Amino acid sequence: MILGQGTNRLFVPIIGKTGDDTFQVPRIDPSTHAIDTITHTHHEVHAGSYYRSGMNFTLANGNVCTFGLITPNTRGIHITWTLDASADGTFTVLEDVTSFSGGASVTPLNHNRNSDKTSGAVCTRGMTSADLITPTGGTTILNVALSTGKGSAVSRSTGAEFILKCNSKYLFRYTNGTSGNIIQLAFEWYEHEPREA
Repeated sequence: MILGQGTNRLFVPIIGKTGDDTFQVPRIDPSTHAIDTITHTHHEVHAGSYYRSGMNFTLANGNVCTFGLITPNTRGIHITWTLDASADGTFTVLEDVTSFSGGASVTPLNHNRNSDKTSGAVCTRGMTSADLITPTGGTTILNVALSTGKGSAVSRSTGAEFILKCNSKYLFRYTNGTSGNIIQLAFEWYEHEPREA
């Protein structure tokens, strides 16, 4: 602790833990004196725990495309997604699916290309006549109609992350309307186990 010169104020230095046995004084910006920090999501990228996956399909009239995600037993998955389509359709998310049949395996990409960590999620994708995933059971937690005819965009993003249940199956399904359509669904997520102080 340092007593401020010419005042009665008491200055207490801030120390941050940077390892099991190491502590350091945080850095500040020399111009603004703001403490330099990064967001938690940015930290997860550095830690090698941030991943992406998705699907990109050209759909005909009434075609369906699907993305299945099985969450790990102990790691929490904090996920966001962006859906872009060129024509009308319906986007549905099912939670607690009992089982999947069909689908082609997809390996999630780690955003930290120096990391050897792999995602704990099991991902599959498919479309009509090409390994479409057929689910058994499940509860619909999201059902959105995307339509240019209704004056809305044919894009959709979550805005805020969903924290998925551990050890659960999720199905993301896009059902095309009557026009030819190109759909791109991109997921980004980080995984972690709850930390203790």
